[in-house]
Amino acid sequence: MVDPQRLLRVAGVTREVLEEARRIRPEEGSVDHLRRVLDAIQAELREALPDELYQELDELTPDIRSGTLEELALAHAEILGWLEGLFQGTQLAIQLQAARALGEGRPGPPRPPREEPDGPDSRYL
Repeated sequence: MVDPQRLLRVAGVTREVLEEARRIRPEEGSVDHLRRVLDAIQAELREALPDELYQELDELTPDIRSGTLEELALAHAEILGWLEGLFQGTQLAIQLQAARALGEGRPGPPRPPREEPDGPDSRYL
């Protein structure tokens, strides 16, 4: 079972880290820190997501090769984009489910379409 609150927290951390990565200078210590944070985010997602969803995320996000600041920022952006897509897909599924439930709960048969009269409408005369 997916814990939406946990995923929202991970997305929030990822968003903040991405913003910070855009502001900092590419110093060795900051790049190492971003790498550790990325590893922690991936571990959190591995634990929080069902295997099928984590495999999808893993396939869509390439491995970090050189570990540059730009590469790490891109990895954070990819994770954030995937999580936002997951949230939007979940919201859409909930809305569709609610619309179907409302449609099924309507009393009576559907109304036939209204026919247009051949002549002038005499109700107003």
